[in-house]
Amino acid sequence: MKTSPLSLASALLLAAGCFNPAGSDPTTGTSGSDGPTTTGEPVTTLDSEGPATSVEPTSSGSTTGDEGTATAVTGDASTGVTTGEPCTLDVCPCDSQDDCEPGLQCLDGTCVECIDSADCDGQACDPVDHVCRPCREHADCPETACELDDGLCFPRDSTSNVYIDPQLTCADQPCTFDQPCCSISQAMSQHQDATHVVVHLNPGTYATGLHLAQGGRRVALLGNELVKITVEAEPAVHLGVAMQDLAIDSELYVSQIRIEGGQGSAAVRCKSSARLWLDDVEIVAYGGRAISASDCRVVVRRGQLALNLQAITVDEGTDLRLENTLVAHYNMGAALEVGNASAAHLLYTTLGDVTQHAVGLFACLDGTAIVNARNSALLSHGVDDTFACAATALDLADSVVSAATLENPDTNTAFVDPGTVHLLFNNWGGGDLHVAGNGGALAGAARWKQGDPRTDVDGEPRPTMDGAPDVAGGDRPPG
Repeated sequence: MKTSPLSLASALLLAAGCFNPAGSDPTTGTSGSDGPTTTGEPVTTLDSEGPATSVEPTSSGSTTGDEGTATAVTGDASTGVTTGEPCTLDVCPCDSQDDCEPGLQCLDGTCVECIDSADCDGQACDPVDHVCRPCREHADCPETACELDDGLCFPRDSTSNVYIDPQLTCADQPCTFDQPCCSISQAMSQHQDATHVVVHLNPGTYATGLHLAQGGRRVALLGNELVKITVEAEPAVHLGVAMQDLAIDSELYVSQIRIEGGQGSAAVRCKSSARLWLDDVEIVAYGGRAISASDCRVVVRRGQLALNLQAITVDEGTDLRLENTLVAHYNMGAALEVGNASAAHLLYTTLGDVTQHAVGLFACLDGTAIVNARNSALLSHGVDDTFACAATALDLADSVVSAATLENPDTNTAFVDPGTVHLLFNNWGGGDLHVAGNGGALAGAARWKQGDPRTDVDGEPRPTMDGAPDVAGGDRPPG
C-alpha cells in the first residue's frame, strides 16, 4: 500500500531490543537482506544491463550457441515428451559438483556458475540465472554491502560490520551483533582505521548522524523502515569537509533511513568527495536544505523529499542523478538549483513545486549548468515562469511538463495544464506525490528503455520491453 511521506511509523517507539536490519548474524553464517530487495536494478543510474533472456532448448546433442554447453534430453518414455536442460558438454546432467567443470557448481542436476555470492569473487550471484554479475543492491551482498559504483561487494574478510542500538546507554560496547554500540559516532571511532565499514542501524530515533571526513574509505550506512534521524545544526549525513577544497577519495552508501524534523544548513551534505549514494532515503519537514552538494557525485534512488524549507542545490562541478525519486517542494528557492559546471540528470523522477512563486521548479544558477530529464514529471501549479534555464541547458524527453514553453512533440515532451496538476497525485498539497488512479496525463508518456530501472519508487514493476509506454515520474499505480 502506498504511504504518504508524512505518515511516520509510530511503531518506532514500540521497537525494543536488538534488531538486525540485515536479517543475519555474520558469526552464525545465516543471511538475509538489507532493505527492500528489488531485482534487476541497474548498477549505475542511467546505464546498466537489460533484462536477461532465455534460450529455448534444442534437440539432443545440439548446442545452445554458447561454446561448452549442450542440451540433455530427459522425459517420459511412455509419452515421448522430452525436455531440455543446459549443462556442460562433458557431463549431462550432474549428480555432484565433481561432475562439473572446474569453477562450476551442481545445482538441481545442472552445472551453473554460482549458487550464492560466495562463488563470485566479489560479485553477486543472480538468484534466477545463477551467473555472477555486478551487485546492484546492498541485498546482493548479505554479508557486507555493495560498492554500487563498480558493482563489487565489500570484501568479506576485511570489512568491519558494526551494529548500533540507539536505545542503549553508552558504555564500552564492542559494537558487535550481540553487544551493539549506542551511537553511530561511537561505532565509527572504534573502526576509524578500517577501509571498509558497514554500519547496521537498529530501529529507533537517532539524535546524531554520520560524518565521513577521512579519505580512501568505503562506508555503508544501512537502516530499515523503523530508523529515524532527527538532527540539529549538523547534517544527518555528511561526506567530506565543509571548509576544505581538497577532495577526499571516499564513498558513502546510505540505505533506508528517514530524516525528519530538525534543522540546519543541510540534512545531507557532500563536499569535494568521490561518491555519495542515497537509496530509499526520505527527508521530510527539515528546517533547512534537504540536499546540498559541491564538487561531488551524488546518486539518489527511490528517494522521497517533502515539505523541507529548501530542496536540492548542487554546484562546483557536481554531478547529480535522481532516479525513481519524488521531490515535493513547498518553501524557499527552487526545487532543484544547479550551479556552475554542474549537471542534474533526472530519470523517472517527479519534481513538484506548489509555492506559486517565480522560478520555483528548477533554476540554472549560471550558464554552465545542465539539466536533462527523461521519463520524468516536472510540474508546478503556478502560472508564472516556474524555471530559469537557457534552452541550450535543457534536454527533456518522454516527460510531462507544466510549462508550455517546454512542450516539444519531437522529444515526446507533453504539456499539462498547471490548474490540473494537483489532480494527478494522492495529496499534492500535503507532499504525497504518489499518482492518483492510473496517473492521468502521466500515464503512457514515458518510454522504458534497456538499462532503465525495472521498478518504481515503491518497488512496483515497470514494463521491461524496449519502447514500452510507462507512467512518467517516480511512481506508477500498483498492479
